[in-house]
Amino acid sequence: MSKDKFFVGIKNPINTRRLLLNSSKDILDALKDFESFESLKMEKAKYVVELKKVLDEITVLNRKLKSHLPKTPLQAPPKYERVARKRKGKKVPKTKMREVASKMDLLESELAKVEDRLQGLE
Repeated sequence: MSKDKFFVGIKNPINTRRLLLNSSKDILDALKDFESFESLKMEKAKYVVELKKVLDEITVLNRKLKSHLPKTPLQAPPKYERVARKRKGKKVPKTKMREVASKMDLLESELAKVEDRLQGLE
């Protein structure tokens, strides 16, 4: 029975082959992306190790600096009290929203002019 050959008919073989090739292409793209991700992961790990070494060196240098500095008692910075001032005069009305709205209207009108020119050119 092992010498018997069986053939299976495939409907629309060209389309099936195209689908298989597209799937293979997608798989290869995914593997390529995975490899680039892995290389980035390794590079990140290398930078993390380098950062830890630098931080350890900074810690050692900071300890040396503290040992060479004179020891003095800590003093809290002076606290200043804020004096409340009374405002004289009228309150100025807020026109910020009006300015923004007028700028928007101006931009919309300029945009409409440009669109009219474009339609005139067509």
